[in-house]
Amino acid sequence: MSTTAEYVDLGTEAPNVIGWKVTGTLTAEDMAEFLARLEEVTADGGKARVYIDMTGYEGWELGVAREKFAHMSTLWNSLERVAYVVDKGWMSGAIGLVDALTPMHLHAFASDEAEEAKAWVLSD
Repeated sequence: MSTTAEYVDLGTEAPNVIGWKVTGTLTAEDMAEFLARLEEVTADGGKARVYIDMTGYEGWELGVAREKFAHMSTLWNSLERVAYVVDKGWMSGAIGLVDALTPMHLHAFASDEAEEAKAWVLSD
């Protein structure tokens, strides 16, 4: 399957909110671009809120892990809230486990709950 990673508009002007949709196999290049954007929106020391639609996600290249490890402090310290829209049950469980082990708030939403996911990311 081909890869598509694109930014999506969540209808807000908030500079710390990122909307992203990933389908197919995530590449290291896509992850590097996302991490650069995350670093850009949190350069002032603030925290980001992220909406990630992973409906149709099929996995990742090995280089994605390298990118994540290289930017682990950014991920650990820059994310306030991340909503994942997923269509695979195992992903919900994995996201719940990571949520329990990190200081950020992660939440998995089913593919028919995309609007709820957006609302959660944008809520106070």
